[in-house]
Amino acid sequence: MDEDTILVVTGEQVGTRAGGFKSLKVEELAANVQLFIKQIGNVLEQTPKTLGDFHFEELEVSAEITAKGSLAILGTGGELSGTGVLRFLFRRSPATDDGKQTAAVSKEP
Repeated sequence: MDEDTILVVTGEQVGTRAGGFKSLKVEELAANVQLFIKQIGNVLEQTPKTLGDFHFEELEVSAEITAKGSLAILGTGGELSGTGVLRFLFRRSPATDDGKQTAAVSKEP
């Protein structure tokens, strides 16, 4: 394995064993992550800032990496098997004095 590939644990049967590894190109996985984030961004743009008495500040989304390298929102029912999970936390940017949103980058350890 080199720095241009990454291993993903899959649920595909390998020989007599269940599960194995699949090598994915980092560039392909990065493109799929960027597409996923853009799609979630489109959803977030349509979310309200408030819901009744509640203030919407952040959204956490868990996504699975499939054996083919695509990303899917982690749901219930177990339709996706043999995948890894990525956690994305989206926080609303703080508003400035004029009410406009500012760009903020949050880095968590």
